[in-house]
Amino acid sequence: MKQQNTIFKLQALVMAMSAVLALTACGGGDTRIVEREPIVTNDDDHDDHNHGGEAGGRLFVLNSGELQAEVFDLDDNDLITSIALGAIPSSVYASGTYRYAALIERNANKVSFVDGGLWQEPHDDHFDLYSSMPKLINFSLAGSRPTHFVAHDGEVAIFYDGDAAADSNASVQVITDELIAGAGIPAQINFDMPMHGVAEPGGEHLLSTIRRDDEDSSSNNVILPDQVGVYHLHNGSYALEQTLDLACPDLHGAAQNEGHVVFGCSDGVLLAIEGENGDYSAQKIDNPDSLMEGARIGSIWGHEASEQFIGLASSGDVSQFFVIDPVLGELELVDWEPLENAKPVARGFAYEAEQFVILDNQGYLTQITPHQEGDYTHWEYSGRIEITGADLSAMPEGDNFSMTVSQNGHTVYIADPISQHIVIVDLDTFEVSGEIELDYVPSMITWLGIAEEHDH
Repeated sequence: MKQQNTIFKLQALVMAMSAVLALTACGGGDTRIVEREPIVTNDDDHDDHNHGGEAGGRLFVLNSGELQAEVFDLDDNDLITSIALGAIPSSVYASGTYRYAALIERNANKVSFVDGGLWQEPHDDHFDLYSSMPKLINFSLAGSRPTHFVAHDGEVAIFYDGDAAADSNASVQVITDELIAGAGIPAQINFDMPMHGVAEPGGEHLLSTIRRDDEDSSSNNVILPDQVGVYHLHNGSYALEQTLDLACPDLHGAAQNEGHVVFGCSDGVLLAIEGENGDYSAQKIDNPDSLMEGARIGSIWGHEASEQFIGLASSGDVSQFFVIDPVLGELELVDWEPLENAKPVARGFAYEAEQFVILDNQGYLTQITPHQEGDYTHWEYSGRIEITGADLSAMPEGDNFSMTVSQNGHTVYIADPISQHIVIVDLDTFEVSGEIELDYVPSMITWLGIAEEHDH
């Protein structure tokens, strides 16, 4: 069993001995949990009790419309601290190894970071675990209109759309949690025009969208790219190494797993496949007949523990989910059995990809699950629960339900702006298992902590 699991099972013992462990050098044990000063030290902010053994992690909750966020300890659901923010983010994500909350301040052309205060560092044949008080850190990133935030295998690619009205072009920055902690300089790509694009990080290679001149582009929406480039990292800089030979008109949406990178196109899904020599080939899966007229797959989710992807196509008030099988080259419609007027507001793979969960605007959480049928994995509807009994007409203007998934257990956290609380769902039983009461309207939330490695 992984060392992390061992730590969490011994949590009670660790908490009782935390003061001793903090002063003890690494010895013959497999792991130890210590508490040390925050990276940015401030005596007033120092946490005088140990959070280092938290199995559940921490929850970042944004106060809707306010320059304030709160961080909760998910072992006891207690508030750790409130944090004053410099701007109201347009979106919030977890960083590559879930230590930081990344605050996308699109209108301010900035990305800020809140240190969740839980992390680990390698030491000989084990990991040392550390904790500190959560806080907004000094490190930030700048770029024109940050939009797409993609994390994979500890790396994050942030795509900045640029702004034609401000004469600013698109760009990409690639970061890690180690770079954030050390206030390093990210590797970057600068394009020669704006575009609403996306980049997928992959170690020494980065796959990014390319927008051609309007007269050459196959996209109907001129701001959308229609090509994918393979960039190679060398001495801290990316250089274009290859352009895939298949076009992807009106490219929007991308994801990757262990073997494939996929992009959503108006005419189907583009697969980028790495060869043994490092070159990439491209294949196209055409839109199926089951796709609604006038719709396209524009959002895609992948997971390192799943060989298949889930794609979303929407038209008006109707949303369709498709399983994208890159090996078979097929798109299969999944009947998620939506209730009347239900539209997805959040969705994604649960921990270990054993479920795909869909949160809708009617206050229900739906799960679809994989089932093996011979050599084929088939996904189907497997249940739905109500996460709020509140009157939906009381939803605060500009808000909606939001969701985050634990990365070390089968738990989903859902922010309910109407009832002003966080609903906790146990995915093993698929039941509401608890709640966190708030005295404000929550908007965006994200899970932070020590993620468990996946078996794959």
